[in-house]
Amino acid sequence: MKKYLLPCLVCFFFGNIAFAQITITQSDMPQPGDTIRLSTTTDTVGVPSPSFTGAGVTWDFSKLVPKSQTIDTFLNVTSTPLAYQLFFNDVFFYPAYALTVAQAAPNPPALGPVTITNVINYYKDQASSYESVGYGANINIIPTSTKDDAIDVVYNFPMNYGSADSCNSSNHVTIPTIAYYGQKQKRVNHVDGWGTLITPYGTFPALRVKTEIFATDSVYIDTVHFGFNAPQPEQIQYKWLTNGEHLPLLQINEQVIFNATIYTNTVYRDRITTKPSGIASIQTNANSVGLFPNPANPSSLLTYILSDNSDVRISLYSADGRCVQKVFEGTQGAGSHQQNINTSELTAGIYLLKLSSPSGQIVKRLVVLQH
Repeated sequence: MKKYLLPCLVCFFFGNIAFAQITITQSDMPQPGDTIRLSTTTDTVGVPSPSFTGAGVTWDFSKLVPKSQTIDTFLNVTSTPLAYQLFFNDVFFYPAYALTVAQAAPNPPALGPVTITNVINYYKDQASSYESVGYGANINIIPTSTKDDAIDVVYNFPMNYGSADSCNSSNHVTIPTIAYYGQKQKRVNHVDGWGTLITPYGTFPALRVKTEIFATDSVYIDTVHFGFNAPQPEQIQYKWLTNGEHLPLLQINEQVIFNATIYTNTVYRDRITTKPSGIASIQTNANSVGLFPNPANPSSLLTYILSDNSDVRISLYSADGRCVQKVFEGTQGAGSHQQNINTSELTAGIYLLKLSSPSGQIVKRLVVLQH
């Protein structure tokens, strides 16, 4: 009997370690030189609801099928444009903004006369936290270094099951005699689950983090003497993290629009795969959907790309949730498309333009000026 006791104890011991709670720390964040392949999908067939969480649970997302793939590349700060480094490579005058890693990012939509291109976000990875501290970009073609007025703390360390924190951050950019753009944001994190995560990439012990982001944009356009505050839809991010992978293994993104929670997409760590056909270009790359001019007066042009034939519906909604204009409804082929949005009969204010297809939807904010 004794000769079987030790193997049984060994199996029991290591079996429990495999499913034990983990702790996320500084070493689990992105590092310069990381190149991480990510798959994106809008298909939720056969996968758990993101509301499913708790202690010691198993999340089986093995049936995820990618619509597209990208590679996130993380850089040394010194390898980014010199003009971007003003605040982010100076430990003497700006120690709170002295960074460890940078990442190229999508360009945001134009806000009236303000265009922001060639964006690089800057992050500070330290023992107590992982922080987003600002960005470099060409703002109206001029290379600019823009630090956050109040730093956005993405994660606090160590992260364990039950951890919770929140952070208020803000930033702004001013182009003299042209425009001002600012944003205030509140981030709320809650580590609401731990257990085993299964994806096409593999099986891992994981912590689940629910992040809620509340943001408000402020814009003032000098040339028309018009300004406004525009609350953004609440963003909800469900993230599963593990040790040593440097980005979430899985992230499910949702928006809260008119008190309704709307699923947007799922992003997960993956290996090289073949991209299937579909409307993925709309869902996985917000920059493939353009809306200009914005603010609009008396119209704006919507441009978008379909990667395959698809049913498309485009509608414009007021801030109180009323559909004020049905722009288009029908079937379109693969390629580039455009639709004119007539705002001449709309009152000044903030509107939401919803572009939807069978595989998901994307929402753009449209500002209408007084005629």
